[in-house]
Amino acid sequence: MNNQFRIKRTYINVPVVAGGFNTIDLPRGYDYESIHIRVVGSVQVTVAGAAVRAEAPTQIISRVELIADGRNTLFSAPYWFCTLGKYDRPNMLETGARVTTPPTAATVATYAIEANGVIDLMTPDGERPKDSNFRTSGLQLFQLRLSFGNPNDLFTGTPTANFVAGLQVEISTVELVELPAADGTITTPVALKKVSFQELAVPTTNANQEIRLPAGNMIKSVVVRTEGSPTAGEPTATVLNALQVFSGVDVRVRNSAQAIRGQNNNDYGQLTAGYYVADLARSGAPTAKLSELWDVTRQAEPKISMDITGGANVKAQVVVTEYLALAG
Repeated sequence: MNNQFRIKRTYINVPVVAGGFNTIDLPRGYDYESIHIRVVGSVQVTVAGAAVRAEAPTQIISRVELIADGRNTLFSAPYWFCTLGKYDRPNMLETGARVTTPPTAATVATYAIEANGVIDLMTPDGERPKDSNFRTSGLQLFQLRLSFGNPNDLFTGTPTANFVAGLQVEISTVELVELPAADGTITTPVALKKVSFQELAVPTTNANQEIRLPAGNMIKSVVVRTEGSPTAGEPTATVLNALQVFSGVDVRVRNSAQAIRGQNNNDYGQLTAGYYVADLARSGAPTAKLSELWDVTRQAEPKISMDITGGANVKAQVVVTEYLALAG
């Protein structure tokens, strides 16, 4: 007997409100594998900009948050991490995968746009992805919060643009229904997955710019995005020189930025320039092992240290994926 089955459903479409936000109450009852977030519609340029930004149109959603029972944040990151930064879903990074359909130019016209993103509560590159499915049967609230950017954010220069009526976000879910076995037992997830985000302005050059990482759980990956040189807001591979991931004398990554990019290319395929992935549970194999997570449950100060060339518009964004072991 099959003790599980999967449900895939489009749940809701919500309009994009420039500079606003929307909080969506998600259905509860089953185990969530993933939540898919599709932006689709058009943007109109009435005064030309200089160029289309490299990550367009992901700027339409500036921040994605997933919150359980109004207080437990399971996911908080920019939308680029759900789309162009999905290193753990390598098919999304392949040429022609249609993760993003940006405006074709920054001149005066109306452009069709689309972006396909996903929040994974499962571990898509894990040996047993369902180990971190999120059980919602006991929740009072399960909410997705989207913060929206502005239409000018899709372009460099000084454009004037607006979102065309009908631009929307389509939310769909993939849920797993677990059924009791003949003896009444039911499979339960073994880990809780959390994603968090930090941003730091780097106005001056620093060979040892530190950012503290979350302590107390087990870290799978640290994804760094650098931006701002030569163009404000644009991701760039020219400012990060080297990266360390460490806690005291426990050093897990010590690489030049170029070496990380080379390793990422070999492991995941082509990442956007300015993205750097330090995955501590995966080598060149197609799957990650949760048994190889970096255990920082007893380490007070896990950190990254960046050798970074600063500037007026230079920023570093850090997205950390960690796991909390659940009681059996």
